[in-house]
Amino acid sequence: MKSKSKNILTVLDIGTSKVSCLIARLLEGAPPEIIGHSSVQAKGIQAGAIWDIEAAKMCVNNALRQAEKMAGRSITSVYVNISSSQIKSMQLDQEMDIPGGRAITTQDIQHLVDNILSTQIPAGEEVLHAIPMGYVVDQEQGHTDPRGIHGNTLGAKIHVITIPETQTMNLLKVLDWCHVTVTAKVATPYASALAVLNEDEMDLGTTVIDFGAGTTSYAILIGGGLMKLGLVPHGGDEITRAIAQEFNTDLQNAERKKVLNGAATLAPRDELEPVIVPILGDDSGANIQVMRSNLISTILPYLDNILHELHDSLNEDPFAAVAKRYVLTGGGAGFDGLQDRVSSIFGGISRIGKIKQIKNLPNKYDSCTFNVCVGLLVYAQMRSQRKVLDDFQEKPALTSWIGKVKEWLKQNL
Repeated sequence: MKSKSKNILTVLDIGTSKVSCLIARLLEGAPPEIIGHSSVQAKGIQAGAIWDIEAAKMCVNNALRQAEKMAGRSITSVYVNISSSQIKSMQLDQEMDIPGGRAITTQDIQHLVDNILSTQIPAGEEVLHAIPMGYVVDQEQGHTDPRGIHGNTLGAKIHVITIPETQTMNLLKVLDWCHVTVTAKVATPYASALAVLNEDEMDLGTTVIDFGAGTTSYAILIGGGLMKLGLVPHGGDEITRAIAQEFNTDLQNAERKKVLNGAATLAPRDELEPVIVPILGDDSGANIQVMRSNLISTILPYLDNILHELHDSLNEDPFAAVAKRYVLTGGGAGFDGLQDRVSSIFGGISRIGKIKQIKNLPNKYDSCTFNVCVGLLVYAQMRSQRKVLDDFQEKPALTSWIGKVKEWLKQNL
């Protein structure tokens, strides 16, 4: 296989239902070009976390090797998503004195950021993202670059996304067995948002809801930056299992009926539309006929539970009041009538998210197969252009990621 090229990168989406991989060539002034891709059924993964190391090794390795074969080159490192019910999103702030009211320096900012991260991150947590939200000089807010400004005090607010170190240890063990290293880890809701939002939506305030198989997550973006992440530990798999139980069919057929015949609202015509459901364990091909209304009535309690839990979580967040535009993505976003149901519960307006243009993106899969991978590609481009804070990936030790903050500050301030 060919050796790696500087403008070639690999992104890997490890989810509850599938593991997807894209190998892309970055093109200056143009969308990335896909040269290799794969998507395989996930095993050993639940709610985005590794539950069975050996099973996860096999499916991740399978996805990587399929993409390698198509691209004709080896994969040595990946951008990978982090999907966990234990991701935490928090805003941290702190203030310090400036001796003599002198002009603020880069070293002052470094010292303040060091103190915030070293004193306020809980033990055992790894930082995924640390995003500066603004600085305050003598109680005056709104500063994006306070260097050179005279003041007696300097304050900073940083949005930090963390995850328990043990969660990433399991992921790294799987990837190490597959002989790949991690370039950067990206929270899945953030990647999903980057895949479907335009610049105006990011600026004006939008909430992206990602309906995954194991969890349903949200990301709030305002002013072009990520303001909050959150999730509820319920996803489409619960609906699939409910259908399988209710109509005595296997999980594969239950998933198929959910996707093809499911909906987020009941209509009068659903009482008249038959749905054929194969019977579980019957080798003769026997099936039963149910009305579509029965299928939808099975779906709705689980879907509404997800939406109401999300609504309750968003109600507790002040940023959500600004981001009343809702963009829906993920495998569960395809239900007929979901936009109207979201709007009626959350208020505001909603639309189905369409992933950004990527050259040679395969169309043989469903529209959501590569949504997180596309977001990872967008993140990789932003990172190469220094539009996002460098992540704290290489070492979980505090000294490593404080050093990276210092490096970012030197390059960007």
